[in-house]
Amino acid sequence: MNKKLLKVAVTTALAASMAVPAFANPFSDVPAKHWSYDAVNKLAQAGVVEGYGDGTFRGDKTVTRYEMAQIVANAMTKSLNADQKATVDQLSKEFATELNTLGVKVEGMQNQLDKMVKISGDARVRYTNVEDEKDKTDLRTRVSFDGNINEDVKYNARLSGTFQPNQNNQTVGIKLDTANVSFNALGADATVGRQDVLLGSGIMFDDKMTGLGLQAGGLKLYAGNNTGTTTNDTANDSERMYAAEYGANIFGAKITADYLKNGDNKAYGINGSAPITTGVTALADYVKNDSNDADATAFGVKFNKLGLTVLHRDADAGVYNAYSSADVIALPTDKAIKGMEYQFDKSLTKNADLKVKYQDFDNMNARTSAAVNVKF
Repeated sequence: MNKKLLKVAVTTALAASMAVPAFANPFSDVPAKHWSYDAVNKLAQAGVVEGYGDGTFRGDKTVTRYEMAQIVANAMTKSLNADQKATVDQLSKEFATELNTLGVKVEGMQNQLDKMVKISGDARVRYTNVEDEKDKTDLRTRVSFDGNINEDVKYNARLSGTFQPNQNNQTVGIKLDTANVSFNALGADATVGRQDVLLGSGIMFDDKMTGLGLQAGGLKLYAGNNTGTTTNDTANDSERMYAAEYGANIFGAKITADYLKNGDNKAYGINGSAPITTGVTALADYVKNDSNDADATAFGVKFNKLGLTVLHRDADAGVYNAYSSADVIALPTDKAIKGMEYQFDKSLTKNADLKVKYQDFDNMNARTSAAVNVKF
C-alpha cells in the first residue's frame, strides 16, 4: 500500500461517490488543471483529507498506512449512502489494525475483540519480618480470564499460585481463586460463583465467597459460603455467611455501613474517609462483634501525596476478623491489641507498586512487611 500517488487515487475514488461541492483550492501543490483537482478539493471541503501544516497535499509522496488510516477514519465520521459506506467499510477492514491504534472502533473487528478472552494478572514478591521470629518471603502470581458468554452474561476466572522458598518443603500452591458469571437481574448487578468480597476497609471481611452477590447503586448483598479462616495456624472449615453493605457520599465524606453473619459470629461496622485539608484525608473505622460484645476501632490520617497512612488501632480480644492476608498482615483475633500502624504506598513505575507496612501493638511482636506488586 506504500506506493506513490496512492493517496490521490484513493481520495479520487472516495470523492467520486460523495456529493460534496467544490470550493477554492485549499492546497498550493494541486493545480486546477490536475486530474485529481476536483476529488482532492471535495474531500478537503468534507474534512476527509487535511493535508500538511504548510498548506500542501503532497499527492506524489509515498503514503504510509497510518496516513491512509487517518483518511479512512475521517471518512467513517461522515454521513454516507449505501455505496459510499460499502467503499469505506472495505477500506476500514484493510486498515483495521491502524484504525484500532488510532482508537477508532471498526465494526466487526470490535465485535471480535469483545468476544475474545481478556487475560490480565499480577505478580507479587513480599517480605515479612516479625520481631524474634524467622523472616519470611513469599511469591504470588495471579492470572485472570474475563470474557462474554453473550451480550448479557459475562464470566471471570482467576488462578493463583504461591511459592514460599524459605520453608523447608518450599510450599507451592496453585488454586482457583475465583470462578463466576455476572449478569443484570431486575436492575441489579448479580454475580454467581466464587468471588471476591470486601466489606468496608476490609477489617470485617476481605476474602473469597462462593455464592450470590448483588449490587444496586450503593447497596451490596452477599449470601453463600466463605473459604474458611486460619487463626494461629489452625484451619477452620468453610461456614455459611450473609453480608450487606451500603455506601454513600455525605457532605464530601465517603461512608459505608456493613453487616456480617459468618457462622455463629455476627458483626456490624461503619467506616469512612473525608478530606480535612489539601492532600490530607481523615480515616475512621469501627467494628463490633455482636456475639461477644467485643469491638475494634481505628482512626488516623492519610497523606495522599506522600503515600503515607498513619492509624491508631484498638481491638478487644475476640473481635471476629476475616481480614485476608492476601495483601496485608492479618490482625490477630485471639488477643487484645492497641498501638500504631504505618503504611507507605508508592508507584515505582507504570503498573508496579510498593507497599510497606509496620505494626507496633501491645501484646504482640512488632512486625513489618514490604511487597512489590506488578500488574500485567
